[in-house]
Amino acid sequence: MGTLERTETLSHRIGTSGRVSVKTISGALRVRGVEGEEARLTVTYRIRAADQAAAERALETGRVVVDRGSGSLEVETPERRLSTGLAWLFGGARVSADVTVDVPWGTRVRYETMNGSIEAVALVGDQKYRTVSGDIRLWSLGGLVEAGSISGSIALDNGGDVRIRANSISGGIKVRARRFYGTALSSTSGSIAIVGELDPSGDHRAESISGSVELTPLNGVTAELRAVSGSINSAVEHRLEGGRGYWRSVVGDGRAVFKVNSTSGGLRILAARPGDAVVAAAAPARASTPPSSGPDEGVDTGPAPTAVGAAEGSGPQETEESWSPDEAGAPGENEAEDAAEDQELAVLQALERGEIGVDEAAERLDRSRR
Repeated sequence: MGTLERTETLSHRIGTSGRVSVKTISGALRVRGVEGEEARLTVTYRIRAADQAAAERALETGRVVVDRGSGSLEVETPERRLSTGLAWLFGGARVSADVTVDVPWGTRVRYETMNGSIEAVALVGDQKYRTVSGDIRLWSLGGLVEAGSISGSIALDNGGDVRIRANSISGGIKVRARRFYGTALSSTSGSIAIVGELDPSGDHRAESISGSVELTPLNGVTAELRAVSGSINSAVEHRLEGGRGYWRSVVGDGRAVFKVNSTSGGLRILAARPGDAVVAAAAPARASTPPSSGPDEGVDTGPAPTAVGAAEGSGPQETEESWSPDEAGAPGENEAEDAAEDQELAVLQALERGEIGVDEAAERLDRSRR
């Protein structure tokens, strides 16, 4: 067995407020905001096969599908189209792809993956990120941000002015931004932490079954906790009221309201530390003109879907390639890893088809990794 690694790129003009969608099963997904009006897509393929010729054949079948429209770019990996729970197999070879896209700052982004991680930096357009078992890591974002994961963690750091909705089943959620204009955080058993100013006119809430909730407010806030068993502990000067399932803590002028619902988790109010305040985010401020709603129905939206590396393209394409034989390992080591990956993918695709719920999927994934 050996590994063929090939990197292919293409560019497509989407404007300053276009739309980008990426859907995969596994692999790393990355997106970064840049100046200009072009989106630049980079796909790094890794193909495990018996020889280089077999890897090349598998790559021809396993390339991501790219749909370039007027003001839009859509990327989807072939295994997303499969109706069975089988892994991505092409003639005995295994194909995986990491997808990186540089987009204009104001682009509306939708990233979805099952077993992969997501990373995003320097964006201010509306954003949606979804993964089942991967982590979501976000930096220097502004605008509306939605993030969801079942067993992975969600982290936003150095955010600007944001409105965020994030939920996880067993993973933790940690967000830090200059100012939150709206906050909705939910986790079943993972912890929740929020650091920043809460806009007094916004709706701010967190929900947890058994995970703890931590708030580091950088302005005056009234924190309300409803819990079966839990309480509010504060490291800053506050006025505490209530009891028997409902507590209320007022910090400073108390203008912003932060509501927490929990079964057995409590609320901790922490004192700000040096470096907690976000002075200036890397992403630019949101433009005063709202993003366009996209092309009208019935309008020609550009060329038909193609694969990265195909002859058709809107700009120069680049290709880099390397072939490396695998080092000898323990007998059956690769086969065991492949079988475990097949099992995880089967669970994830059953979840996508609606055959099982998120709780059962999380339980099956946990068993497969023991």
